[in-house]
Amino acid sequence: PKVNGCDYLFERATLPALGGKMQMCLQEAGEAVYLPKGWWHATCALNEWTVGIGGQGGSPANYEQGFDDVVRVHESFATKSKDEERENLVSCGVLKDTTKYNAAVLSNNVPSKQSQENDEWKWFDGDLNEYYNKLERDEHAKRKPNVITSYAVHRWMGPERSTLVHYGLIQSAIHEVVLGQLPPRPGDHRDQMDDTRKLHVFDAGCGLGAGLMWFEQNEPSWDLVGHTISEDQHKWISEDLPKHRFEARLHTYDEPFGNLDKDSAAIAKYDAVYSIEASIHSPNLEKSIKVWSDALNPGGAIIIIDDFLSVGVPREDPDVDLFAKAWLASSVHTTADVASFAQKYGMELVRDRDLGSEYQIIKLNYRNKAPELRDEHGRAHQGWLGSKVRQRLTVQGKITYRMIVLKKKGEMTDFKRKMTKNTCDAVPVHSKTSNSEAMSITIDPVLMSGKGGGGGEKMACISGWYCCDKGGEYFDDLEANRTDRTRFLQLPKKLFGHYLTSFSKHLTDFYRTFPNDYPGKLQKGIFLDIGGTGSVASGMQQVTSKFSHFAGPLDYWVLDSDQGAKKLTNAIVCDIDNCPEAQTCGYDVTFSHTVLEHAARPWEAFDTIARITKKGGLTLHLVPWSYQYHATPDDNYRFSHTALTSLLEDRGFEILDVGYDLCTQPDDVQRKKKDEHFKEIWLTYVVGRKL
Repeated sequence: PKVNGCDYLFERATLPALGGKMQMCLQEAGEAVYLPKGWWHATCALNEWTVGIGGQGGSPANYEQGFDDVVRVHESFATKSKDEERENLVSCGVLKDTTKYNAAVLSNNVPSKQSQENDEWKWFDGDLNEYYNKLERDEHAKRKPNVITSYAVHRWMGPERSTLVHYGLIQSAIHEVVLGQLPPRPGDHRDQMDDTRKLHVFDAGCGLGAGLMWFEQNEPSWDLVGHTISEDQHKWISEDLPKHRFEARLHTYDEPFGNLDKDSAAIAKYDAVYSIEASIHSPNLEKSIKVWSDALNPGGAIIIIDDFLSVGVPREDPDVDLFAKAWLASSVHTTADVASFAQKYGMELVRDRDLGSEYQIIKLNYRNKAPELRDEHGRAHQGWLGSKVRQRLTVQGKITYRMIVLKKKGEMTDFKRKMTKNTCDAVPVHSKTSNSEAMSITIDPVLMSGKGGGGGEKMACISGWYCCDKGGEYFDDLEANRTDRTRFLQLPKKLFGHYLTSFSKHLTDFYRTFPNDYPGKLQKGIFLDIGGTGSVASGMQQVTSKFSHFAGPLDYWVLDSDQGAKKLTNAIVCDIDNCPEAQTCGYDVTFSHTVLEHAARPWEAFDTIARITKKGGLTLHLVPWSYQYHATPDDNYRFSHTALTSLLEDRGFEILDVGYDLCTQPDDVQRKKKDEHFKEIWLTYVVGRKL
């Protein structure tokens, strides 16, 4: 009968006894193997796909061959050793003489017992305690107790190669999902024990305690508990780390309350459970999800950051199998699997973020390369083999690095909601009963060049290419000359306006609600212009005061990611997607002018805007809807009026005005210039007030 060639390789079938005349050859990528005339052969493809070029008598009509008698072996090859065979292939020019022959390394499958003896990997036979103990002993000298990054040993992410990003992501998820509020940012003022954010949090697989230490420093009111099953990791936490309040136990994370009676009324349940690169080691992830869910209060959350199997990749894939054994990854699942587990135990999947794509792990961490399965530094621990297979699987798309958030059904108690209520300073409003007068001020609807003091010179149009406020003309012309009327294409006339007129009106009305003595020495008021300097790195000229006249009585500040802004005394230099430098509830007005389309993740940019705008404050934004591509330095998104509405309403703003401003090229521009610029562009504007 016909035999699969892989059955011979993996010893699922017995090779015919031919008196030493059977040869086995492991073919490397790019090699060509020439078989002598009269040979019988069986091929086992180890890679994802293989192309074979050759000839086979009778194929395909007589493809179902028998392989009954494998005796016709070319005598000149029959008795050659593997080394002799390699020399022959080198002499033929098929292989280079530097090519290595190592079946255990080159195959993507679990090394056999014999190949393990031949390689230098140290295997731990599933003993997770000793697996991590040995890693800690090997790396202990590199640890610095006062430097969290030295013992936060999971995968780094982002251009800054930070291993602390994970904690910020988890912090945000807990605040958003459990507390229903925006997270605090570094630099926010908070008391050492702020009861407004007191939570009970469990670190499932706390390792060397990096997460616990980070959260203790950044969320001092949280009651933190972590479990590790590694004796050496627990010793590091207990003996080497600085004095801390969190509790670390030498215990399985499948028992979140340790040796305490889990049914005791005195046991305080957790508000959140998080696990970073530890859930994959669970002997039974469904069981772990169940016990974590049981340990949570209603409305609590489980946050997992780990590697997950890609949809469509079988768990039995040899690559995945090697990863599971080398990484001690007993629970390699898809996120759909985890969602199914969660649903059984009263939880639902509310977040599924592809961190691998967001943080460009294949590009930044792995340089788009699948590695050889060997360690360049001579390390023998099987975990280093696991890390290489992990890289290969990630590059191949077989596993993905993700953050999933599971929320337990039910709501937090009214008492806890009251405790976790987020407070935010409000913009002062003039009272008719006070002795002071309301402010008298008018903001003019003009554009300035932004070069020099006082905003520079007035501009007649938004740029040298376009003049705006053409929406009314467009609508009237359309109604007068239309030939068709398709309901789902139509927009009401009230959506067409002039953004400068809208912005100046709402700013004027807003400032006139201020007491006449605001801002003063004791109360500071700030207008924040997001992206207000221009992208010098992309070749644009820096501007310093383009919208300073919009600030009225407020101090004018700019926020920009361009490094050239560091030279300015009124600048915050950060990425609006994630800007811890910007003070929470610190700005009376947040503003941007054709900027947010460049954000990598604009929903996070609007998270920041919601966090930093004062209660009662204004937020005003102009973004493109129909506009040419303009990478300064990137160009990522376009926004309709409904998109801006939902982005602000979902973050606690009411919409005061939203619409489109149409801008066209003047006649002389159309006559003299031609490039990628559209003849007509649509800009979307919005004005919101934070409730």
